[in-house]
Amino acid sequence: MSVSHPPGVHEPGILVLEVPGDLAAIEGVVDHVVEHCAPARLDRRRLLFNFRVGLTEAISNAILYGNAGDPDRRVLLELRAVPGEVRVRVSDQGGGFDPESVPDPRLPENLTLPDGRGVFLMRELMDEVRFNRAGNTVTLILREPGPAGAKIPEAVISTLEDFRTQLGLTLVAWTLAGERRVRVFPGGKVGGADAPEDPRPGSDAHGIAGTRRFRVPVGAGLAVEVEVAGHAAESPVARVLAAAVERSASLAREANRNRAALEAALEANRHIRLDMARERLSREMELAHDLQMKLLPPIPRLARVDAAARVVPAKSVGGDFYQVIQLSGGRVGVMIGDVSGHGFPAALIMALVMSAAAIYAEQGAAPAKVLEYVDRAIGDELESTEMYLSLCYCMLSPGFPDIAYANAGHPHAFVIGAGGEHRRLPATDPPMGIGAAPYGQSRIRWKPGEDLLLLFTDGLSDTLARTRRMSGEQQVLKTVEENRQRPSGEILGRLFELCDRATPSIPSDDRTAIVLRTR
Repeated sequence: MSVSHPPGVHEPGILVLEVPGDLAAIEGVVDHVVEHCAPARLDRRRLLFNFRVGLTEAISNAILYGNAGDPDRRVLLELRAVPGEVRVRVSDQGGGFDPESVPDPRLPENLTLPDGRGVFLMRELMDEVRFNRAGNTVTLILREPGPAGAKIPEAVISTLEDFRTQLGLTLVAWTLAGERRVRVFPGGKVGGADAPEDPRPGSDAHGIAGTRRFRVPVGAGLAVEVEVAGHAAESPVARVLAAAVERSASLAREANRNRAALEAALEANRHIRLDMARERLSREMELAHDLQMKLLPPIPRLARVDAAARVVPAKSVGGDFYQVIQLSGGRVGVMIGDVSGHGFPAALIMALVMSAAAIYAEQGAAPAKVLEYVDRAIGDELESTEMYLSLCYCMLSPGFPDIAYANAGHPHAFVIGAGGEHRRLPATDPPMGIGAAPYGQSRIRWKPGEDLLLLFTDGLSDTLARTRRMSGEQQVLKTVEENRQRPSGEILGRLFELCDRATPSIPSDDRTAIVLRTR
């Protein structure tokens, strides 16, 4: 943390410092800034809670989101603390954002989102929050309640009224906030005449010479000044009245502290409930992920077949799936599917497709018929959820020099030759949910012992894309071609190792791949 002052300025309450891109540094930075807020003379509780939390959120947002977690980028912090106000400006080196587009974290649909809580807390805890036009600088302002918000407690008003009516005293009271004095009592006439707005210093309400006023603090930056006609400030009546006003003000301050403590406790409880809801949802998503992985059948041990497959969901659950099915007569069925979207809806469609496809494929139906049966089984679900499904089903038969397949809009299906050349299995139909039965069927040349069958989803290729989407597909094909002599499991492992090391330029999607060869 480097600290500096503006050129030629060495005033207390002015601080300029650079914060490193390290979250661990935030606590020390905030402590240092709070120490420089003394000239503001703010309420200690608001300074240690409101200001600390608001500033912590601003700095962490600047590091994590503004500077994208880059440790080489810095956050500039500029503080100015003057009597009655603390103003701190936090600037990052990022491109900025639109603060009005941040989701409200209190809404049920946003409870699990990582965004929005920091901006919400800043606006709730600070008196004013300003963002610059670019959205990469935020200014936080915390003030002592000023004249506009200064209000004498009702308990003090009641005490003054009791003394006026019970003892017949002539009273005038003013609130003092900063340099401003405003009469607050009485609101009407006293003794048949209007009380003066502000008697001459050193006189009573009727202009009688002598020291008559006494002052009692009633809140942060706020006091009440009372004048009793005919009684000096040190008189017994004035002393009793002063003690009663001070007691009333003390009770009012205590009530405000209790109210603030209750509000803070309720707010903390609300955040605990939100955290518990997130934790519960996270656990439910983990359980759903485990269940989905168990739905994916293991690759069967088949004579003269070397196959490997893997699914890595983008979220806890997803819509990608595969199946390698042992059919009668030594035949093998290979299927891959990609349901649009993520989460529970996509996982539900996935489970339905896998169940229906396994039933019809194991009956030995031709690929086109299997797709037709699946469409009939899940068509209503696709329509009601407005989702679609790409699905490719291949059938390999011993002794046949080709693969029979049906492809409903799945773009990534290839045969890799012994020489490294690749041939795509073109789509025979649009994706399910867009097209309709009857489904077409085609064949592609296949050399057992030489060729590889490669099926994958766009999540895999998008992860490896560099400049455009096709570059990701090219990277997948190149990797398989370079490793085609290896066992299928090793080829698959190499693909997913590349994905783990990649920095995607396209939002992540479920990643699935199947590699298969026959002997």
